[in-house]
Amino acid sequence: MNVNCVQASAPGKLLLIGEYAVLDGAPALVMAVDRRVKVRLQRASSGTGWLSAVQLGFERAAMRVEGDALRCDGVDSSVLGLTGRLIPGIMRALGRSPGEITTMNVEIDSRALFESDRRRLIKLGLGSSSAVCAALAVALTEWFAGTAGPSDPRERLRRWLPVYRESLGARASGADLAAAFCGGISEFRSTGEFAICTPANWPEDLYWRAIWTRQAAQTTDFVGAFVTWKLADPVSAGRIRSRLDEIARHAVANAHDGAVLFDACAAYAVEMVALGDAMGKEVMTAPHRRLAEHGHECGVVYKSCGAGGGDLGIALARDPERLKAFELGVSDCGGVPLNLAMSEFGAEAARRQVPESGRKP
Repeated sequence: MNVNCVQASAPGKLLLIGEYAVLDGAPALVMAVDRRVKVRLQRASSGTGWLSAVQLGFERAAMRVEGDALRCDGVDSSVLGLTGRLIPGIMRALGRSPGEITTMNVEIDSRALFESDRRRLIKLGLGSSSAVCAALAVALTEWFAGTAGPSDPRERLRRWLPVYRESLGARASGADLAAAFCGGISEFRSTGEFAICTPANWPEDLYWRAIWTRQAAQTTDFVGAFVTWKLADPVSAGRIRSRLDEIARHAVANAHDGAVLFDACAAYAVEMVALGDAMGKEVMTAPHRRLAEHGHECGVVYKSCGAGGGDLGIALARDPERLKAFELGVSDCGGVPLNLAMSEFGAEAARRQVPESGRKP
């Protein structure tokens, strides 16, 4: 019996420590979170298949492949963005013609990685691009091969990281993709073309809460500024990069120790401010700085998460009561506490077989 429907999902992520330094080979700690992108593939009943991505602003747009990119009727290529490059890239990596995607209907649901603010949906910096990539890769592998691929998530990461980087068209460490495939908490380090990803354990005596500042992340712009700054001021860049590298390595080597990780995140937050000042980019935006000051008053460490400034941060405490006290003042600082938890599971597929028309199951 043919497989007529495949569903897959993959989690978002929080980068806990290692921003920027991970781009130069330092290790990072990344956590998969329980906000998941969902993908559904179904055989097109007739004619050309369609793509729906409500969060991108379109539904059931007929697909076609032009050159190296996917196009959808009535959808500007800039709106389709990474998805338009990812799908053909995944198809080619599977040894399939990109045009075969038009034989199915594709639904991408990333609503869990958005928050509502004043009746507007705003995308969170939880790694939606990597989660979409992981979910699509697992779903399409299941569709064509009858299996989701290697059971070891590290093998999946090694297979799909080059495709993700090429489709992204920008420098990326791959830490977000590691979280999407591996789930849980991972020690991540880029080794050039590939990456090393090792499971880690969260300290039982360290409590956390993700905070949203209602501001958008600008990861591509900030990473570009980082690269330009390194070339323009190598001496200053070398000093700050060395400190970031040292702190990140110490944190990752002692990730099981709540006291060490707490202090390391505090030190890293200070260096992130220095980095932003040196780059001429506000990595720690005004809401982040207010939250950090409030955290200091409560005995809580607060740092921004990710390279893009704005958007998300994480509050860490050795005492749950201190974290509760911090949360009471978050809104006054311009933040919103998010109900996030760690996701133990990475990308996974669920296959459903549908009988052909007129046949009994």
